[in-house]
Amino acid sequence: MERNIEAMAKFARDVGVNLRPHVKTHKTPEIAHRQLGAGAKGICVQKLGEAETMAKAGINDIFITNQVVGNLKIRRLTALAQHCNVSVAVDSSENVQALSSAAREAGVEIGVFIEVDCGLHRCGVQPGRNVFRLAEYTSKLDGVSFRGVMAFEGHVYDAPSLEERRRVVDKAIRSVTSTVKMMERRGIAVEDVSVGTTPSVRLSAKYPGVTEVQPGNYVFNDVMQLEMGTAKAEDCALTVCTTIISRPSNDRAVIDAGSKAFAYDRGKFPKAKEVLGVKVMSFYEEHGVLKLRGSSQRLKIGDVVEFIPYHACTTVNLHDELVGVRDGKVETVWPILARGKMK
Repeated sequence: MERNIEAMAKFARDVGVNLRPHVKTHKTPEIAHRQLGAGAKGICVQKLGEAETMAKAGINDIFITNQVVGNLKIRRLTALAQHCNVSVAVDSSENVQALSSAAREAGVEIGVFIEVDCGLHRCGVQPGRNVFRLAEYTSKLDGVSFRGVMAFEGHVYDAPSLEERRRVVDKAIRSVTSTVKMMERRGIAVEDVSVGTTPSVRLSAKYPGVTEVQPGNYVFNDVMQLEMGTAKAEDCALTVCTTIISRPSNDRAVIDAGSKAFAYDRGKFPKAKEVLGVKVMSFYEEHGVLKLRGSSQRLKIGDVVEFIPYHACTTVNLHDELVGVRDGKVETVWPILARGKMK
């Protein structure tokens, strides 16, 4: 994990962009502080509850890369802005107006990044004039400060090859940077252009005009990154330790971890670490059924098998603690304080 943190920090320094890691991956203040200590400018979160947890832990530069909507949440946001530098993503004038009114009433300022839909087709304003119009509208309001644009090229996860990944990233980032150039020609200053996700960051960070990147998964890596070729097994810092509780046959074993221990993303199973011939065949709530072949058939009841989760971010959210191990010895146990902070 420490090697992953330092490698990404060095990459950002070498390229000349700010690093703002997405802590939704680990949800753990101790790890966020390590990322900041390695040189990160601030952090990203996806939920207001995550932001509140990180602020309570002493982190004071937080970007909520999501829309904060509704009176209750906006009141919590203005309360948070009393104690730290907080920004949010927006994609509508209605939301900006609500943020402005609440911030004025509370006597605070909230940073605003306009989210640009660069191809994922989730949230975001379409590139071009509509981004300019929303920025112009935002700039006229009190209580909110227009700080730039953000985009999430998450559809890169569907790119089957590096060549296709390059094509997706090129189209996505150019749509954002060309929009920024148009805005600046029309008199709107854009302080930051914040993009990036782990499998694309080493491409997107190098585009002229990009000032900040927000990868998250890199801190642990997982089977998704292995499949995409953006990480190797030795780069995977997160595993789930399981115990074999049954050996019904020579080629079958059962572990004490199932769908409540692993996030079953995209219908994909985790992979055994450093054990040949072990394949997860099915999950129940508290059981995982393994197919064994070759040397793995020597596994017996009570043996511990480590698995690299398919998706680290969603797996972490299923657990209460992270156990830090160095050279085979437990060095620390960290509570996952932002676990379950979905509001």
